[in-house]
Amino acid sequence: MRKYFLLLALLTSSLLSGCDTPENPTNNNTIDLTIYSGITMIRPLSVLAKEFEQQHSVKIDIKQGGSGFLYKTIKAEKKGDIFFPGTDSYRIKSLKQGETLLQEKVFVGYNRIALVVAKGNPKHLTNDLKQLTNPQYSVVLSSPESGAVGKNAKAILDKAGLTKAVYDNATYFTTDSHRIFRAIKEQDADVALNWYATTKWPETADFMDAILLPESIAKPQKLEMSLLSYSKKPNLTIQFMNFASSKHGLEVFAEYGFLTDEELQIALKNITPIAERVQ
Repeated sequence: MRKYFLLLALLTSSLLSGCDTPENPTNNNTIDLTIYSGITMIRPLSVLAKEFEQQHSVKIDIKQGGSGFLYKTIKAEKKGDIFFPGTDSYRIKSLKQGETLLQEKVFVGYNRIALVVAKGNPKHLTNDLKQLTNPQYSVVLSSPESGAVGKNAKAILDKAGLTKAVYDNATYFTTDSHRIFRAIKEQDADVALNWYATTKWPETADFMDAILLPESIAKPQKLEMSLLSYSKKPNLTIQFMNFASSKHGLEVFAEYGFLTDEELQIALKNITPIAERVQ
């Protein structure tokens, strides 16, 4: 009987000591970093987040959506670590308003608007924006209120003086780049304005082609990750931002269509890591 109680005591002690073992963040529901990201950049971001999680034994939560919606969500909820929108216009606007919401930043690539058509360009369209006013073509656009792609598409149309005519001719408006791809794939649209990078993904490349617009019409938009003032782990956040903007990180973004070969070489020469904060 004494041996039985001794064995039971040892077993209980072993179980209790196991409970006292420090938790590995990757094995529980604790979120170490929260990133608010525009939908278009999810693929390379997810690749880098997974690698970072494995290297640092942390857990990263990526909240995706239209950049405009995410920006409003961050300001309302007052939490999170990184804001990664589809254009730097949100940062410019925030700074002009005197906000301190978006702090240190890193550059990881460019978003550029292009005309997107079905694979092989069956309608034989060109890079002339006036085609979007032609009623013989089904045109699908993203709403300018829902995210960066719609906002930037409108800016291009405004510059060309075609916004009203194109909007009047649109078959329908949707909310983001993924739904525009769906419209092309399901043949709801003959042509759309969407991010160039969306035509380079493994799941989209067989269904879509891009017609690049001149940079004088469609200026590439900087992709920057910004540290949020609400971050409770700024140094860990900065480590991830430096990882995403490192040589490896930039090469991943290039692979997914966010940097041309020439742009990648220029970016590699200008990598500037953020210094961690003194705590």
